[in-house]
Amino acid sequence: MWTCPRCDRIFQKANQPHSCKRVSVASHFEHKEKAKELFDSLHSQIEENIGKCEIVSLPCCIHLFGTYDFLAVLPKKDGMEIRFALDRTLDTPRLKVSVPMSSNVVKNCVDIHNTRELDHECMSWLTESYHLKD
Repeated sequence: MWTCPRCDRIFQKANQPHSCKRVSVASHFEHKEKAKELFDSLHSQIEENIGKCEIVSLPCCIHLFGTYDFLAVLPKKDGMEIRFALDRTLDTPRLKVSVPMSSNVVKNCVDIHNTRELDHECMSWLTESYHLKD
């Protein structure tokens, strides 16, 4: 693991290219009250049931770090998109898109529009993602 000396972000590779720029979490939720409600519920469930995580707010989205960057949240006016790594592509109609990141890691993307969608199935995916690189 490597920590950038300028922004303190942690990466798997030394000198990994990235932007050190950060923005406030609140700025992601301007005029997106529904997304804020969903994010707060999601974050609470992760902290209570999966493990501690650090929130890192970047210009593109909000990242949650456990032992690594396991979840990205993209707030939208009517909800949020979550992106998380697994060792496979999900087989569910909830899947928006999946993108292979390497030979054994796939980024899965799911839209969340209400707190009911933060159900056992969703939280089991995030638990798996949180522990993927333990």
